[in-house]
Amino acid sequence: MRTQFASALLATVLLAGCGGAGSGVLTNPGGGNPGGGGGSQSQSTTQAEAQSSMGTVQDDNLTVGLFDGTAGATLNLVKRNADVASGTCHDGVERTVTHVSSTETIYETKYFYDNSCTILAKDVVADVVQNTQSNETINRTATFYNHADTVLGQRKTQYAITGAPGNFSAVITSDFFIGTSTSPESQRGHQITVSPAGTNVFNVAGNGGWVDNDGVPKINESFGGQGQLQGVTATVDGAGDVTFAGSHLETISKGSLGSITLSSTPPFTISGGTVLGNRTASGSIEFDSNGNLVALSVNVSLINGGSAVLTSSGTPPTVSINGTIMNASGAVVATFSVDQFGDGVITYANGQQGIILDWHVVD
Repeated sequence: MRTQFASALLATVLLAGCGGAGSGVLTNPGGGNPGGGGGSQSQSTTQAEAQSSMGTVQDDNLTVGLFDGTAGATLNLVKRNADVASGTCHDGVERTVTHVSSTETIYETKYFYDNSCTILAKDVVADVVQNTQSNETINRTATFYNHADTVLGQRKTQYAITGAPGNFSAVITSDFFIGTSTSPESQRGHQITVSPAGTNVFNVAGNGGWVDNDGVPKINESFGGQGQLQGVTATVDGAGDVTFAGSHLETISKGSLGSITLSSTPPFTISGGTVLGNRTASGSIEFDSNGNLVALSVNVSLINGGSAVLTSSGTPPTVSINGTIMNASGAVVATFSVDQFGDGVITYANGQQGIILDWHVVD
């Protein structure tokens, strides 16, 4: 059933043109053996590298809500209770704030494929509860749609935050579900510590891990990674845009389906599978005050001397992100193209394609 759904989903993504990520159909990026991702590297290893390369964008996408106000001002009950938004369309985004009680507020942010707010791309609902001055929880659900209003997937994320505004720690756990499935395809967990580094500049330290289970018969493997941030900062400008800059070090593993597990509490580590090697991602990722991805430039040193480059073009809601994955000799083993929501297509060197949803390779 999952294979049939993934195949149908790939067709809908391709027909929808990836919601702004180009045509959705990439040209063959180079030669390769028919069963692998190019050269002697297997397609599953290339998939693990692609997932790890996009993982830093995924983590920042989940973290930015603690800075941009889309879930209110973190640990600031006075500002949160003063928030007002009625769902008016503005540049492809609609925001609504509902005050449930003096300690609970629900924020809903709808992101559209067009500036007129007619074709829904992503609906994010964040239920924020702050019972004390120094503790806050957020239950956040993001639902993704294609141009035909079909549900592509859903990410459910929980935040547990302690500290003070601009000086706090957060534990973030997240599950991703394909379509309307009730079984998670992937799990993520990371813990961060935020401290002031200057005017509207913050140090962000932390660790994290992830597991993806790909049950498609041609893959039928699990992938995972664990690592830590290095020299990362978050800068908030006068317009409320947030830019993360620094490095993320990670160890990548893969194994038979279901063989890799993620610890349930921090520090988040994985167990099982076989270690493929280490990777380091460095660069910057910028989001606007609505949580839209605005721009990124990320360079990744991959396992066995390979590399990846991620760049962006355009402006919300039509930002495109393109990635190229190369082996140690510089040969291209895969390319991918996604929109600002992290939805699109990966094309391997042998011409085979898979879909990407919310920065997650699902096929």
